[in-house]
Amino acid sequence: MDLAHSQSEHDDPARDRILIVDDQASSRLLIGSVLEAAGYTCLAYAGDGVEAIEWLAANTADIVILDIRMPRMDGFEVCREIRGRLALDLPILVQTGIQEADCRVDAFKVGASDIVSKPLNPGELVSRVRLHLERRRMIGRLQRYQDRMEDELRAAQSMQLALLPGPEDVAAILHPRGAAMTAFYRASHMLGGDLWQVFPVDETRFGVFMVDLSGHGVSAAINAFRVNMITAGLVRERADPARWLAALNRTLVPILPVEHFATAFYAVIDPAAGEMRYAVAGAPPPLILHGDGSWEELSGRGLILGCLADAEYETFTAQLGPQDRLFAYSDALYEDFENPDASLAAGDIATAVQAEAAAGADAFAGRLLTRLFGRADAEFRDDLTFLLIGLDVP
Repeated sequence: MDLAHSQSEHDDPARDRILIVDDQASSRLLIGSVLEAAGYTCLAYAGDGVEAIEWLAANTADIVILDIRMPRMDGFEVCREIRGRLALDLPILVQTGIQEADCRVDAFKVGASDIVSKPLNPGELVSRVRLHLERRRMIGRLQRYQDRMEDELRAAQSMQLALLPGPEDVAAILHPRGAAMTAFYRASHMLGGDLWQVFPVDETRFGVFMVDLSGHGVSAAINAFRVNMITAGLVRERADPARWLAALNRTLVPILPVEHFATAFYAVIDPAAGEMRYAVAGAPPPLILHGDGSWEELSGRGLILGCLADAEYETFTAQLGPQDRLFAYSDALYEDFENPDASLAAGDIATAVQAEAAAGADAFAGRLLTRLFGRADAEFRDDLTFLLIGLDVP
């Protein structure tokens, strides 16, 4: 009987493919007759372990009913072959008359799913076969659902990453204005709530925006899409950081779910004038790293976004020298959720950024993460974004 057709989800026992392995023809026929009486008619037979492995290498089964004591290859070795070389995860129902506990333990060690005793109890056999086939179908449904979810999450992840400016987009805005930027973004899950953007303001100025939305995963990513759509319409407000954040906040308040909020930083930078005007909405204060090796933490506070519709923000001013750099980052870079006392201080970050920035832009992000956390692929419990902006382009 050829059972080598693709596995499908069904509840019809007549379509369940069962391989019966026993060296005694009478036992094979007895098991087959019991199963046929219960509606399982898609049966195949093997007279020993070697024949069973050869059959499984060329065909597909939903469950194997396997005798332990057989010539040429016993049931233990058949289990090893199925789980090892063939790498099959189908249920293996071992039948044995051996009552020693060690034998039963050994059967499970080599990959058996269950054991039925000899002499055969028809009711027990059918019940256990039905149980394992139903479990197999349930696992299959869960796996297919997980695969669909992962496919959809990957598609959403690609869409979210497409919101972030690419290196060429950033260079097209910053280089003509005398600046350059290195950006890093990593979601703690497949989807995240961090977002950063760069805007042209006029011929000499550009805007830089970073937002960190509360939550993780799908809900945070949806809010990131919302913010991206809103900021695309705030063209008239780009030159005024306080006005820009206030307009964004007014739009977010009625659409963010209850208890969701965002922290943000928005700056308008004029490299030619050496000036930066900025506003803050609860975000970590960015750092200015001076060309002489010193650093300073920007002052300024503001209410988080999404809480109070009529919140007002203040625009602050900072000076940037020709060799200075601006480093803006989300709180995942310094917060240690497991041990708050081990969280990084601004000085720790500034020292690390100064050292790695001096080594050049190539692989800056990886070097910085390695310096701070011991490895470039360090995992974080929150979404991580950081931007390094330099005003030293010739």
